[in-house]
Amino acid sequence: MDYFNIKQNYYTGNFVQCLQEVEKFNKVTDNTLLFYKAKTLLALNQYQTQDPSSKFGKALDTYVNFLDTKDITELEGLLKDKQSSPYELHLLASAQAIFGNLDESLETCVEGIDNDEMEGTTELLLLAIEVALLNNQASTASVIFDNYTNAIEENITGDNEMILNLAESYIKFGTNKETATSNFYYYEELSQTFPTWKTQLGLLNLHLQQRNIAEAQGIVELLLSDYYSVEQKENAALYKPNFLANQITLALMQGADTEDLTNQLVDLDHEHAFIKHHQEIDAKFDELVGKYDLSN
Repeated sequence: MDYFNIKQNYYTGNFVQCLQEVEKFNKVTDNTLLFYKAKTLLALNQYQTQDPSSKFGKALDTYVNFLDTKDITELEGLLKDKQSSPYELHLLASAQAIFGNLDESLETCVEGIDNDEMEGTTELLLLAIEVALLNNQASTASVIFDNYTNAIEENITGDNEMILNLAESYIKFGTNKETATSNFYYYEELSQTFPTWKTQLGLLNLHLQQRNIAEAQGIVELLLSDYYSVEQKENAALYKPNFLANQITLALMQGADTEDLTNQLVDLDHEHAFIKHHQEIDAKFDELVGKYDLSN
């Protein structure tokens, strides 16, 4: 079955179109279709309860319940050490990462990637790369990527190649490699071919990484235009926290005030990684100041 259009729209952040592509297969079903339909509906806040008679359907419902409760016990009981499929382990590893267990999440990813069942392993590889980079393990991410691509070199399909390209771009971004060359051109082409919030934010991040302030400001203004803020309002709401974080970064580079943007981000998502990172920095600074005061 050809999943190219489904995956292309999903990974470029065009969730409305992705759902339409999934619906074209309404007479058949498999784990890949279930996975992308459920993830797309989640992104659009339209999730529908799955068939509880299938293990994967139950796993999807349990994962969604975890997102509300942050209680991972039931999901681990269902999937951990239970010969789960790569797609099922993707749900478990995602939950473990959200829960803050990054090492355990990466172990789950590797377990699934080494699975005899190929369906879903490329998606799990992408998650492994994201988790490793989030855990400041760029070298591990590179090793996992190289091992996987070498192992499946003769079996890479178009839809999997798309995911592999994305995974490789994350590694390059995380290691600050080819920032102004191939990785930049990759996101520039994506944003031109698939002009969505996700692709534009990817390009915006590349410009911020290179301190291209004028170009970054241009993308910010583009995303504030009606084409993105009104015509793509579902995606605008989904990516608003990351957009605010990028706006704050740009404002800092411009020497502008960031209080209003920061307050907006805190109100919208006080658990956002950008906010947490700066809270950790503030706490360390306060600790250093406290030690200095005590020593004088």
